[in-house]
Amino acid sequence: MLGRALTFAILASLAAPAALADPSVVERTWLERVAISAADKSCNLFSEGERLALRSGIYQAEGELLRANKTAAEMQKLEAEVTAHARSLGCAHPSVVEVAATIRSSYRQFAKTSYLEYPTPRSMWAASRSAHDKWAIGQTDKKTNVVFGLRRVKEDFKLSVSMPAKGPEPQSVQLVMRDPDKMPEAWLGSITGATKDLSPPPRSIARIEWAAEIRKGKDVVGDPIWIFYFNADALTRLEALDPRESFRLDFVPSQRAKDQTVRSVAFEVGDIRAAHAFSQIPAPEYPAPTQAAAAAPH
Repeated sequence: MLGRALTFAILASLAAPAALADPSVVERTWLERVAISAADKSCNLFSEGERLALRSGIYQAEGELLRANKTAAEMQKLEAEVTAHARSLGCAHPSVVEVAATIRSSYRQFAKTSYLEYPTPRSMWAASRSAHDKWAIGQTDKKTNVVFGLRRVKEDFKLSVSMPAKGPEPQSVQLVMRDPDKMPEAWLGSITGATKDLSPPPRSIARIEWAAEIRKGKDVVGDPIWIFYFNADALTRLEALDPRESFRLDFVPSQRAKDQTVRSVAFEVGDIRAAHAFSQIPAPEYPAPTQAAAAAPH
């Protein structure tokens, strides 16, 4: 499993998303990523940045396989088998050493990538590693300009939603997503399966997360927005959902508002885990000019 074919598959996987690839190719690439990741856990092969890039690739391939109707049970069995095999090789195995070296080499180029898009069937997660971008990852509803994702707040990421500051300010925002304790299986739109339109889970099988705080801000063009922040646990629960699922945000109007209609906006789970991991990859470190000059050949 950790042969030369793995070397080239991982080299490609660090460079671009695997969306729309042949399912059999995605499965092999996923298994190879899982294998070298298992070796890393035993042998401490990679830096944190290399590890995050590899993790992002694993998450993205998992999403592709689920969208290609691979079952979670099948994937868990394959993951256990390839993990055991990789760990049995030992840290000094030539294949492990070769693949680890190739990943480190390819990562030096990949680390220069500061922005990626992770498409969903109807939208996308935009992921940025730039500290100048307020949104580390974000998915935008084009009809309402509501943005949901992870915002940079000082040195941290916060699960957030922003909306144009027009009309009465909402009293609160609720994040409505499937509760695995109420329904263990993925909710794909109805009891019978996926539907054409986004269909978040009904409240009878949902968990409700309330926004913890609200702030005022401005969007990228300077227009005023309201920003609502959720607790960190909400992100953990959201990332545990099936990437084929959707969720919604319910905007509860102020008690003083004449119109008491709760307005809802739906989003897709998609590859939120992969986008999150990518956005956390640290900026590449370059040698100081004096060091680079000293190291240059004369």
